[in-house]
Amino acid sequence: MFWFLIIAGGLLLLAVFIVVTPIEISIQFEQKSKKQDIRVKITVWYFFYKNFEIPVMSFDEETSSVVFKEKSKSTAGNNKEKDIKETPEELKNQMEILQLWLKHIDGLRSILTSFLGKIKIIEFDWKSEIGIGDAAWTGFLTGMLWSVKSMAAGIASAVFKWKCSPEMDIKPNFQKKAADTTFSCMFFMRLGHAIIAGIRVMKHMNGNVFKLWQKTKEETKNKEAS
Repeated sequence: MFWFLIIAGGLLLLAVFIVVTPIEISIQFEQKSKKQDIRVKITVWYFFYKNFEIPVMSFDEETSSVVFKEKSKSTAGNNKEKDIKETPEELKNQMEILQLWLKHIDGLRSILTSFLGKIKIIEFDWKSEIGIGDAAWTGFLTGMLWSVKSMAAGIASAVFKWKCSPEMDIKPNFQKKAADTTFSCMFFMRLGHAIIAGIRVMKHMNGNVFKLWQKTKEETKNKEAS
């Protein structure tokens, strides 16, 4: 009985530890001239981290595929680099499969809304420089871009919890052509919220993941045949 209580207490503490585990996700996007990079950092318990660096894309003319070069680095010092190639047909199939999954998961919208509402934005910085060589058109595009940024921030404020003031700026360049952007955003969440959302998704799917996977394959084959 004594050992049973110790084991039960240990499992309970482990469950609480997992549920309250803090996760920070930092996303940085930078576009300058022809260079585009995405950097993602996932931090657990404010110490353990994993970095990903992904140039947005390049094009392989020989295979007609889109190439992503992914670099990763972790707390343990493991550095990895790999190329991910996706042909246009593969990208299309992946999008179709995703649409099928979303279509067959009833109540996904409410689950997603509930989950996203628990995520906190603790940093939001979006700066841009734009210019097309014509002062009038540059001014017009600057106003349009301000509208887009304001709309994006408004949508995000309706979905997430904000713990910071969004920093946004647009610098019009009336002298030369420019289309540079730097975007930085940091999210905070608890692992327990993600686990609960996953359980709710499984519940709506009645646990029949394999059946949905088979149905997805069949519908994909039918579309390819037609």
